[in-house]
Amino acid sequence: MEIIVPNYLIVLGVILILGFIGNYIFNKTQIPSIVWLLLFGLFVGIIFNVQDISDTLLKAVSGIFSAIAIVIILFDGGINTDLYQLFKGAPRGLLLVVTGFCLSLIATMLIIVGLASFQVIDISLEKSIILGLILGAVVGGTSSPIVIPLACRLRNLQEKTKTILSIESIITDPLCIIVVLAAVVMIKTPDANIGDGIKSLVSTFAVGGVVGAIIGLVWLPIMHRVRKEQFSYILTLAIVFLIYSGTETLWGGAGALSCLSFGLILGNGKKVLKMLNVKGRSYEMDEETKQFHSLTSFVIRTFFFVYLGMLVSFQKVEYVIIGIFVLVSLLILRYATVIIATFRGGFEKDDKQTMTVMMPRGLAAAILAINFGPVFVDEFIPGMDGFFKDIVFVVILGTAIITTVGVSVISHIESKKIKLEKPQNESCKTENVLNSDNKNQDIY
Repeated sequence: MEIIVPNYLIVLGVILILGFIGNYIFNKTQIPSIVWLLLFGLFVGIIFNVQDISDTLLKAVSGIFSAIAIVIILFDGGINTDLYQLFKGAPRGLLLVVTGFCLSLIATMLIIVGLASFQVIDISLEKSIILGLILGAVVGGTSSPIVIPLACRLRNLQEKTKTILSIESIITDPLCIIVVLAAVVMIKTPDANIGDGIKSLVSTFAVGGVVGAIIGLVWLPIMHRVRKEQFSYILTLAIVFLIYSGTETLWGGAGALSCLSFGLILGNGKKVLKMLNVKGRSYEMDEETKQFHSLTSFVIRTFFFVYLGMLVSFQKVEYVIIGIFVLVSLLILRYATVIIATFRGGFEKDDKQTMTVMMPRGLAAAILAINFGPVFVDEFIPGMDGFFKDIVFVVILGTAIITTVGVSVISHIESKKIKLEKPQNESCKTENVLNSDNKNQDIY
């Protein structure tokens, strides 16, 4: 143990350093840190031969760390969502979410069914449909930690485009997590029919949303009162964990959704209280607390991307090929999704192009592949251990590269247009000034 622990501490230290460097590179070059973290994880996995170690420290803590990551990512999505912007861009944002997510499910399902038909995967037709839908749900959402900062930095984008992209990235992470969790529940209760399952699912979601919202309203004044106390954020984070656990175990609701609604209330306290006609109160999560939460999210994200890279085995080339098929289909369908979501919306060509390439998958996909992938493998394709992890690795890395290259090319072309148009604009301004002077002379 004396030899093993220092090795793990070295790895963890390097992971955090790489996370900082990756974030710095992202701020300077718009290249997402996911790329470096995944590749570093793959390198560490090969060097330390993680796949051949049956009970590593990282595997031992992965279960609880996955649960913590789910809580953090959903709470983070809630506190960083502006309710007014959500309502303002909701119609087209939700259209982009629903269209993209559904097409992701269908396309991935057709790929898995096709591979099963050609006996590339030894699985029945019925199971291949279910497996394809689950894999589609895992990779069906964009990553808000990448999309939101990147969209905000692109000056050529219209504000409504930035809002729609932000809404999509914020909503799809919880959507992916909740759908996959629902699939796990359905697998564990095979006797339930689809109708009962849907009713139970709606009830579970409703309970989760209501519980999180009610506790959020109760916690707002308490959080406001203790905000100046040292480490007050830890108290709020503890409540988030208790809400998740309590909703799941005591009230039979969706703990993931309760964390999201709890975060929405805390992040939009002033707006919510105004909607409820509560006068003289302005409770809301302060910026310092949000900063501390961002630090927590940073550590979680950094660990999980590296961890996913470490667990990738590439035991079968078929998994890489499937990942490429899924990646290409997601890119093609992204184009169709953007056309549908922007139909008659007055969007510029550059906005549509940027929306098309802005499709990075991230933390939610990594968590679901690591934590729940083995459950689905054991149920549908026993023995194919690297199926979810390897495919998701390819999709996350591929979409990050597509986003990076696509945004860079579009920004470069836009910069050239601005430089070419600038002299013309200046001459037009000069001409207008001269004309204005002439008019003034005529008047006087």
